[in-house]
Amino acid sequence: MEKRKIIMDCDPGIDDAIALAYAAAHPEAFELLAVTTVAGNQTIDIVTRNALDLSALYKLNVPVAAGMVEHHTASEFHGENGLGDCTIPRADAEPEKEMAVFYIKRLLTELPEGEKVTLICTAPLTNIGLLLKIYPEVKSKIHE
Repeated sequence: MEKRKIIMDCDPGIDDAIALAYAAAHPEAFELLAVTTVAGNQTIDIVTRNALDLSALYKLNVPVAAGMVEHHTASEFHGENGLGDCTIPRADAEPEKEMAVFYIKRLLTELPEGEKVTLICTAPLTNIGLLLKIYPEVKSKIHE
């Protein structure tokens, strides 16, 4: 089985914590290139911190880039910290300086000829919508 290159665009609440765990549990199937965040289950600061902490907890060793800010969150379902108020160790890592939309664009354009990425989107599609609006040429680098 050939590894599928993936970028996870998520808003780490409880559901995305499980999705990241699945990706971490199957390194033979997935090459996780990056985790990008968008506000949704909680604010952008909280979901980005969750992405960093979960990535460290699962030993994913991938860059995390913060993305778009949404005005509504689902904190009533996912709790104050977005993870059902469960606590996990805080990672030393910091997010990439580049905003998620630009980070994804750069990753896609730097792919070798003929390679494509699968976007796993488990959050509001704000990052992906903006990416395709301002950089429609990257669509050819997205497998699905």
